[in-house]
Amino acid sequence: MTAANYCSVQLIKDGFELNAEFEIPQKGVLGIFGHSGSGKTTLLRCLAGLEDKASGRIIFNDCEWLNDKKSLSSQQRNIAYVFQDSRLFPHLTVLKNLQYGVKRSASELQYNWDSLLQLLNIENLLERKPETLSGGEKQRVAIARSLLKNPQLLLMDEPMASLDAAHKNEIIPYLETLHETLNIPLVYVSHSLQEVSRFCDRVLVLESGKVIYSDTVSKALSSADSPLLKTQNAVAVFDAVVSELDAEFCLSSLITDNGTVLQVKGLHEAGRKLRLRINAADVSLSKSRVVDSSILNILLAKVVAVVDETDSEVLLQLSVNEDIFLSRISKKSFSLLNLTIDSDIFIQIKGVVLQSLLD
Repeated sequence: MTAANYCSVQLIKDGFELNAEFEIPQKGVLGIFGHSGSGKTTLLRCLAGLEDKASGRIIFNDCEWLNDKKSLSSQQRNIAYVFQDSRLFPHLTVLKNLQYGVKRSASELQYNWDSLLQLLNIENLLERKPETLSGGEKQRVAIARSLLKNPQLLLMDEPMASLDAAHKNEIIPYLETLHETLNIPLVYVSHSLQEVSRFCDRVLVLESGKVIYSDTVSKALSSADSPLLKTQNAVAVFDAVVSELDAEFCLSSLITDNGTVLQVKGLHEAGRKLRLRINAADVSLSKSRVVDSSILNILLAKVVAVVDETDSEVLLQLSVNEDIFLSRISKKSFSLLNLTIDSDIFIQIKGVVLQSLLD
């Protein structure tokens, strides 16, 4: 691989061996997913220049950060790192913490101060000390401080791991907004598949220090060869654009990148990008198009594969305009429908969740 943002890192530490090779896209969010002990944080620390015994080669924006002769420091790499805990200076106000980020900037600030504070909704927290902030507020301040450093790469190490459910819900909308607002790459470490499906464009799956899978989030959640595809809680994710509004019934029509049209509740701004989540359990099948149905999204599909199977259920891949949907049905239904690969079938989507709003 010769891409500008190329990474090949090796590290042996405390009996654990990391050996990973991958690319970081120029823009968007790369998720690093794996269970505890898979090497996620270790890999992130190697990217940040925090592991002095790491070897390999890292090239970012045509600059070599790591090779067999040198390893640039974290400051020289001009990265920003958001940890599980905010690591704000407790004796400084929010304003002083943010100003610290500006002071560490290596070049002219890319982000407008007022716009960034407004984006993260922290403009009315400036005179407060970290001890008075909620967990979600602390992390939003930490993200702002990182961006005010004007980095060329933002790293996040499970930024919601220390938050309870309420505070996670508090910070999620801001992370979703950052998804498309950032003009630099973001590497996001998580052991939560739900987080990865909401925020990430691509995902690396780590196991025992090795990359065992790498692809777009959509393919990672629906491909038969992906370790993330499971019968229970299987979900398909699509990025789409609002194409038409039905004000009378408060509905929006969306079109995916492959041209599939879906209707969702609510009126959303025309041209706006949305991430859609469709649970396999919410996709039923019919040999013929059902009429006089309450279900709005009924699409003609083709059976691609049986990708998983239990004693009582099967998980099917179904293609519509090259968009891959998933359907979890009973084995009895599968038998009664007499489905085979390449069978035509109508899929009926009971619910479409707006998983992530991308401006």
